[in-house]
Amino acid sequence: MNDVKKLQIEHFKQLYEKYKGTPMAVSSESLEHKRLRYEQLSKIFAGDQQFSIHDVGMGLSDYYAYLKANYPGLDVDYSGSEIVEDYYLESKKRYPELQFYLRDISEQPFEDHYDYVVMSGLFHQRRDIPIRRWEAYAQSLILNSFTMCKKGVAFNYITPFVDFYQTEVYYCNLPKLLNFIVDHLSRFFVILHNYALFEFTVFVYHPEYIKNRYTQPEFQKYFRRVF
Repeated sequence: MNDVKKLQIEHFKQLYEKYKGTPMAVSSESLEHKRLRYEQLSKIFAGDQQFSIHDVGMGLSDYYAYLKANYPGLDVDYSGSEIVEDYYLESKKRYPELQFYLRDISEQPFEDHYDYVVMSGLFHQRRDIPIRRWEAYAQSLILNSFTMCKKGVAFNYITPFVDFYQTEVYYCNLPKLLNFIVDHLSRFFVILHNYALFEFTVFVYHPEYIKNRYTQPEFQKYFRRVF
């Protein structure tokens, strides 16, 4: 077990045991915080009526409950992965009809693929992990998740533009993140930095997916360098 995984499991297991039954069991300040975060993540599938979505670090699968309540007309095939066994077991208990995995996607991509892969709140709690080690861990998780999606991946970070700092929280280095996205994932991305929380949400799309949305001959020259 790598050092980051071990420390993350210890931290979130403590939260689960101490705050079970409240949003803090998954390190969320309130239900309103979670709803707003999910609202932003869900913009990645805008316009789709039928799709699969995989929730990496699903916690207690609260995002699935959000999707059912707010998008009842959509045909959504939801599944999730988790490294904290307590979360994994409770999610299975809550939703026995769904597919959940106890696995670490930062270590490797897996063979199952989905239209969209989302990660909510995974990169906030750095704790005592050195910043460079934390950034490497986050990049591995994003890269492997991107490998497992067909259309795009969505994730969020705490913004560096805040009015207070906490030593155990990671405030994203935006230039470094953008360079990573363009160098290793895709030049097709969106950053949402226009909602109330001290965070931002990122969508990164596969070039093939974007190309299929712009089939006009005039646009084909813009895709020559991405394949």
